[in-house]
Amino acid sequence: MKTTNFLYRASNHLAWRSENLMANLQNVVISQELAKLGCSRANSISTHMTTRELNTLYALTQEFGESVKVLEIGSYLGASSCYIAAALAPQGGHLFCVDTWENQTMPEGKRDTFSEFQENLGGLVNYITPIRKNSKDLTISDVDQPFNLVFLDGDHSYLGVKNDYEKTAPWIVGGGILAFHDCVAFEGVARTIGEALASGLWKFGGQVNNLLWLCKVKKGYLEFEHPAFERH
Repeated sequence: MKTTNFLYRASNHLAWRSENLMANLQNVVISQELAKLGCSRANSISTHMTTRELNTLYALTQEFGESVKVLEIGSYLGASSCYIAAALAPQGGHLFCVDTWENQTMPEGKRDTFSEFQENLGGLVNYITPIRKNSKDLTISDVDQPFNLVFLDGDHSYLGVKNDYEKTAPWIVGGGILAFHDCVAFEGVARTIGEALASGLWKFGGQVNNLLWLCKVKKGYLEFEHPAFERH
């Protein structure tokens, strides 16, 4: 029994060390890519996302190949925007960012953050189209869809996130990704995810910290199995 317990603990420790090593290597590679694209300050942008969550967004975006199109609702100061754009830039992709940039829902209070967002984009500015409006007013004519990936990190109330989900879900290609931030911290986000899964139109993709993503099902089957799923 003691030997079994020792081996179990040892294997868990090795797995933990291996995971940390891979995460550190990923940090180095992504940081180098951000610097190469003229956005070396991305790591210092104020954000409510963890480094692992940002790296996961990068990895999910990168797997789609050429001309990937991504929609982000809730960009704040641009940390997640930079990671997504850095992944799609070498492949000729484009990111659409929707936000009021008035900071209404942030704990530090209301203020105009648009100029700070633009400055933080650095050399990635040509790969990003900012759409300055409330997501509830977003229309199909505002964006160039369909999208490979949609990332929802805006209004976290149930009605807010449900509106964003119901509006953008039809714009995602079969096999595409729908990602939610704050899936654990906010009941409205978790509830919307549950309803999406219950609809049968989505398959659970994975979760890293407070970031969860679903894969869109087409006619009862996945159009393709996303390679990024295998890592989580």
